[in-house]
Amino acid sequence: MAKRSDSLAKVTLAREPDAELREKISAFVRKRGCTGVCYTIDPKIVGGIIIGIGDTILDGSVRGRLEHIKQSL
Repeated sequence: MAKRSDSLAKVTLAREPDAELREKISAFVRKRGCTGVCYTIDPKIVGGIIIGIGDTILDGSVRGRLEHIKQSL
């Protein structure tokens, strides 16, 4: 993943993150060149996390995993 300066990571979670998780997410996206994080809460993803940085989407959500399994059957 290419570094992007002055970009904002878009993070979707099923529930509000605690302070420890926010720090881990911030550290993760800073390593990839992002300067900030925009959080969205979406209970439909069931659990896990979706991180969008520029054109790259990292989908670690339960819903995403279930869709991947469904497509592979």
